[in-house]
Amino acid sequence: MQSNCTSLCLDISPLTGGNVAFSTLEGRPSAYNFDNSPVLQDWVTATDIRVTLSRLNTFGDEVFNDPKVLKSYYYAISDFAVGGRCKCNGHASECVKNEYSKLVCNCKHNTEGDDCSVCKPFYNDRPWRRATADNANECLPCNCNGKSAECYFDQELYRNTGHGGHCRNCADNTDGPNCERCLDNYYRDASGQRCLPCSCNPVGSLSTQCDNSGRCSCKPGVMGDKCDRCQPGFHTLTQAGCRPCSCNPAGSTQECDVNTGRCQCKDNVDGFSCDRCKLGYFNLDSQNPQGCTPCFCFLHSTVCESADGYSINTITSTFNRDDEGWKGQQRDGSSVPVHWSASSQEISLISDDYFPMYFVAPAKFLGNHLLSYGQNLTLNFRVERRDTRLSAEDVVLEGAGFRVAVPLIAQGNAYPGEQMQTFVFRLHQTTDYSWKPMLKHGEFQKLLHNLTSIKIRGTYSERSAGYLDNASLVTARRGPGTPARWVEKCNCPQGYVGQHCGQCAVGYRRSNPELGQYSPCEPCNCNGHSDTCDSVTGMCNCQDNTAGMSCERCKDGYYGDATVGSSSDCKPCPCPSGATCAIVPKTKDVVCTNCPAGTTGKRCELCDDGFFGDPLGTSGPVRACRACKCSDNIDPNAVGNCDRETGECLKCIYNTDGFFCDRCKEGFYGNALAANPADKCKPCSCSPYGTVDRQTTCMQVTGQCQCLPHVTNRDCGACEPGFYNLQSGKGCERCNCNPIGSTNGHCDIVSGQCECQPGVTGQRCEHCEVNFFGFSSSGCKPCDCDPEGSRTAQCRDDGYCECRPGFVGIRCDMCEENYFYNRSTPGCQQCPNCYSLVRDKVRPVLLNMTLIQNIRNTVDNTGTLADKARNRVREAEKLIDRAREELDKAKDAISKVDIKTPTTAGDPNNMTLLAEEARNLAEKHKMEADQIEKTAKDANDTSTKAYNLLKKTLDGENKINSDIDELNKK
Repeated sequence: MQSNCTSLCLDISPLTGGNVAFSTLEGRPSAYNFDNSPVLQDWVTATDIRVTLSRLNTFGDEVFNDPKVLKSYYYAISDFAVGGRCKCNGHASECVKNEYSKLVCNCKHNTEGDDCSVCKPFYNDRPWRRATADNANECLPCNCNGKSAECYFDQELYRNTGHGGHCRNCADNTDGPNCERCLDNYYRDASGQRCLPCSCNPVGSLSTQCDNSGRCSCKPGVMGDKCDRCQPGFHTLTQAGCRPCSCNPAGSTQECDVNTGRCQCKDNVDGFSCDRCKLGYFNLDSQNPQGCTPCFCFLHSTVCESADGYSINTITSTFNRDDEGWKGQQRDGSSVPVHWSASSQEISLISDDYFPMYFVAPAKFLGNHLLSYGQNLTLNFRVERRDTRLSAEDVVLEGAGFRVAVPLIAQGNAYPGEQMQTFVFRLHQTTDYSWKPMLKHGEFQKLLHNLTSIKIRGTYSERSAGYLDNASLVTARRGPGTPARWVEKCNCPQGYVGQHCGQCAVGYRRSNPELGQYSPCEPCNCNGHSDTCDSVTGMCNCQDNTAGMSCERCKDGYYGDATVGSSSDCKPCPCPSGATCAIVPKTKDVVCTNCPAGTTGKRCELCDDGFFGDPLGTSGPVRACRACKCSDNIDPNAVGNCDRETGECLKCIYNTDGFFCDRCKEGFYGNALAANPADKCKPCSCSPYGTVDRQTTCMQVTGQCQCLPHVTNRDCGACEPGFYNLQSGKGCERCNCNPIGSTNGHCDIVSGQCECQPGVTGQRCEHCEVNFFGFSSSGCKPCDCDPEGSRTAQCRDDGYCECRPGFVGIRCDMCEENYFYNRSTPGCQQCPNCYSLVRDKVRPVLLNMTLIQNIRNTVDNTGTLADKARNRVREAEKLIDRAREELDKAKDAISKVDIKTPTTAGDPNNMTLLAEEARNLAEKHKMEADQIEKTAKDANDTSTKAYNLLKKTLDGENKINSDIDELNKK
């Protein structure tokens, strides 16, 4: 582009301060269309600015060419300003410094580069354009359907579709400019998110490409989504497809092994093409779900074939005339009536409760129906109500100890309704036709061979009814008609005969007769003495004097070895009439057996064990053998109970003895002839300590042992009451218990210790226990001495304990007068001395008062002791006088006592109170003395009168004087 020049600053002025301005767009013809002019956009792009000063105005001095003058001229640029902006092609509004401190555009619109000149990766859906004022021309993202993060701009694609973004490296097996389709030989899965390989079998498919569902196109006879297997009825996958199977339709499922072509046979069929029955089966039949019927042959043979001469026979009940013998039965076995309808020609059962009722088939449906195995039991049935609750036992078969059942809807039958429907039940055992419980083929055939009951449930809900019609059972019979090919003809092994091998051949017998026709047959074993035997029992028709099931022994009265097999095996026995004999194996001697009762021996010449006599008279006259009599006191199972000649009993039991075991043996007593063994002879059991000379015998009848002195009981095992020491062996000693201290005079029979009263001790209870006193007939009393106040726990005979200083009382449990108890100091502490003075003064008064009280008590008994009372009154008057005097003295002494107040904290502070208490006590004693004096005077008057009445009876003056002396002492 050509530059536009300016003529400014070409004049002489201004010499300084000139301003030159230059614009790249000003004056340009296309400046108004700048956004659409790429040339102009390039023109205004400046990367460098260069200012060229080409000529200086010297005002003509250059003519003179004076260097000094010319050097005085110069250019001077005082200010240089450049106005512009970053070139960002309209895709940025600012420039920022990059890591190299270079200004670059802060690009928008999905562009990048220093000047936002290219689109960002994956934003190539249209070509890059410069942003204009009208259109940002932002770069658009490629549409790769989420399968790629890379794309490039495809000009040809843009021209054709208007979108130039061409995706590369598509994921999930996708392809196309937008990853919009699957790769070849791939298909999109159901989610639509990814493509899966077709994996078409290259042999079985027509093409390696599959359809949208992943299914390949298969060759003839091939199937499968991948064409990897043969269709049913085809096999051997090849380039031409699969070959059709060649299977017998009667014995196969019309399918074969896809690799070998071997047909898939029914359960009882065998062969490559399923064209023959397995061993043990026969009658290949397309109607049979199992293909062939198992051979029954009473379980004796596994080889059979279809029998000729049998035709199909159907046992039916159409109920055209009556119920034809059908019965009704409840679950508990009780009978219910069956209703026959002449109009509808059907029978019905009606129930009032939930308990089921059953139709029971008549006799023509029962018995031997072996020929119905594999055939159908058919019936028409309907219910009155729709709320039918079926069970596992709607149809029940019973027989030969077996019971099987199926629901009504089993074997593909429909649910019963109010309309008559046909129900078919196939009578054989397979998992598809499951009669419960599951039986083996032979067991199911055994059930049908002796079918005893067919029950069909008739009611299924409360107040419901069930209706039965056209019941039929397919079987077979001899005679013309449609052949019944399911009837077997067995190929019997040796020893069996009959169509079903149910009989034993001649010369054979049942090995287990109770099994009947199911029992195996075995050859008759007659040991050469018969050619035949009973086929059921196996009993041989024995000859040659033999007997037994197998002629294995000689008959009674003969001996020999019947198993040798010759006609001379058995010879007559050399024994008494009626006896049998046998040969001893080792010695080959002939020994008689079954001898007459009571005899034994080789020739019955001896008495048997338990018998005695002399049957041959070898020791004297002939004596027949008789049973020994031992009073039932022998063991009947023992040998040698008695002497075989004399009959003497040798092995008496129950502790008996004697020729006939009729008495107790020594050391035992009782009744040897008692019926109960417990009542027979018992041991004497005499005590060795209590019997004379330690004897072990006793009285035969009573059992009393001979006892030592003072020994008692039957066995001399105890001392008499009041005696002990049985172990001495000399008799018992007397206890000698103290009559006062013992309770009953008895003692321990071993130690001799008497039984003492409470508190009494000693072997003979002769003294009190330690710490007890008062020996008497009631025992001893405990001292109960106070442990703190008494010196010892033992008291005196009068019960008084020995007290420590300061203690008084019977138990030493009180402090003595003028002593007090201080818890801080053990024992009783003595009061100050002043109290001793009071005690000394009061003590005589107290003694006198005691005497006065005793006198008063004596006066109360004046009726019996008048003289004694009179004398005591006199003495009392004297004592009163002295007591009054002593009291007056004590009062004076107390009044003179000066008790000082305690001066220290440790001195007693209650002394004044104690002194006052002593004064009060003295006053009280004086008042009591006055009262006693008055009482004494009254008693004196009374005693005087008594004296006159009893004067003649008094004869104890000496005793009264002694009483007075005692009072004086007290």
